[in-house]
Amino acid sequence: MNITSDIHSLFVLLLALFTLGATILASYTFANVIRLRNVRTSWKSGRLYGYPLFSTLFLCSSAVIAAMVFYMQLEHYFAIMGCYTWMGVTWFLSSYFTSKSYITDHGIVKNINDPSQTIAWHQITDYVEKPASRGSEFVFIYQSFPVDEILDSRLIRLELFVPDRKIEKFNKIVSLKIGKTMTPVADSTFNFKTFE
Repeated sequence: MNITSDIHSLFVLLLALFTLGATILASYTFANVIRLRNVRTSWKSGRLYGYPLFSTLFLCSSAVIAAMVFYMQLEHYFAIMGCYTWMGVTWFLSSYFTSKSYITDHGIVKNINDPSQTIAWHQITDYVEKPASRGSEFVFIYQSFPVDEILDSRLIRLELFVPDRKIEKFNKIVSLKIGKTMTPVADSTFNFKTFE
């Protein structure tokens, strides 16, 4: 029994399991994107020029190391680097689609894999718009349950940053969907913490 080969086998098994998990997550995220209907607009919300920071760095690092392994012809590392690169691609894709904000005919989807960050237009009871650097910040106050169950419902807030290039279209959609019943508070001084 060789402990070095056992540790290497365990390492390869764990890498294969993480690669499989990342593939399943990417498939689930992509299926959620395909199921979205009537998307009016969407935008990237990642921290690295709109792209997700950590998954982008991991993908670039694994691609550079894989290129070095291929260039130096280290055949016994091809499978391992293939797993790392594939894991980087799937993690990047799932992070990219998850970090995008989608505005549909039915509501706002801030995180496609988290139903608590998806709200229907009819759930919104109030909203506030605050101009920010390179866009506007919106705080939507909505009810967690249908309006007819007022006693059981509670108010929840959803923060959404809208970039300048999408603000006009977003405002048109908001005006069409909920603007007839309420108007935003804009250009006023207030503390966003009061909505917590």
